[in-house]
Amino acid sequence: MRTVKIGKRELPFDFFLFLIISILLGIVSAVESTSLANRLYEDLNFTVMQRSLLETPREAPGVLALFLIGILNGLGDLRIAALANIVGGVGLLFFGVTDSGFSLVLLFLVIYSVGQHLYLPLSNSLAMSFAQGENFGRRIGEVQSLGAAAVIVAAAMLFIIYHFFQVTYQAVFIFAAFCMILGGVLFFFMGSGQKKVVSEKRFVFKKEYKKYYVLSIINGARKQLTLTFVPWLIIDIYNQPVTTMTLLFFIVCVINIFFKPWFGRFTDKKGERRALQLEAVIMFIACLGFAFADKIFTSFVALGVVGFCYVIDKLMESASIPRATYVRRLTDDTAEVGRTLTMGLAMDHVVSMFIPLVAGSIWYMSGANGYMYVFMGGLAISAVNFSIASRL
Repeated sequence: MRTVKIGKRELPFDFFLFLIISILLGIVSAVESTSLANRLYEDLNFTVMQRSLLETPREAPGVLALFLIGILNGLGDLRIAALANIVGGVGLLFFGVTDSGFSLVLLFLVIYSVGQHLYLPLSNSLAMSFAQGENFGRRIGEVQSLGAAAVIVAAAMLFIIYHFFQVTYQAVFIFAAFCMILGGVLFFFMGSGQKKVVSEKRFVFKKEYKKYYVLSIINGARKQLTLTFVPWLIIDIYNQPVTTMTLLFFIVCVINIFFKPWFGRFTDKKGERRALQLEAVIMFIACLGFAFADKIFTSFVALGVVGFCYVIDKLMESASIPRATYVRRLTDDTAEVGRTLTMGLAMDHVVSMFIPLVAGSIWYMSGANGYMYVFMGGLAISAVNFSIASRL
């Protein structure tokens, strides 16, 4: 098995490449998280309703991924991951260069989303394939921590570029697209140190995973409220520029360098139930801040409260770790893990396709205080999430 020596530590060559890919995709994540909403708002003059209408077709590939991974099953997980990131990178590239209206923006974001969602269930599955013993959560946390470190550097650079230079959003997205394509290409050089992971089944749906499926459905509702509407809350209601979103995202990534490995170890030690209960509690606290901060505090303090809530809510994206390890601990067939996570992703996105439309309509039709009702819905979702997690 080929190895790469870094200082006094030797890493398997495949794992070394996987870490590089994680860094490249961390850059992509930084660009999307800090700049997508601002580009839609500032460059393309989207309204909150148009932003909401983007999400249903954008989330549809999460369901489509179930069938595409089944069709591409014979390629193995590594080749599917390569194809996914190349396709996603091409979509992001065209999104970066277009200055047209809703239809083309939608088309290119959907292409990007297809690649993104093809890779999403495979990322944790591949990370766990490099785990030593039963420390699956720890390994995912380590990989995600490195990705977070990459995001820190990218977010810091974006903050400097946006603040001191007249760089366009188009240039930033084009650079991110090439990072994603390069990440896909590097997957073609992996596979020397491990067997080709091909599941015997194209699709996996078993009653043993029913609680995971329910958690996935809840996550589909939970993530859309905060992923889609929190940036819009900060930009539209609090009138903040792109540098504010970049700074908040930078803070999240600095904390994630330490938080993700800790959360992975916490999952291994305390179990998935405790980890997912923590996620539900944090979301409840965050939604309270999103909904009521502006009504309780002065504008300056309210912005600080919402920023804090954004940070703690983004940290709990790490809850993908206990959901993945829960599946891994239920099966002895490692090839089945990726297909099960894909099934959960599809269920997640069935919900994700409709939540933005419902929540966006509520916000749009309720006037100036419409955002409050959106995040009050998040309080209910977090309560249900806690209840289900408590039954694991």
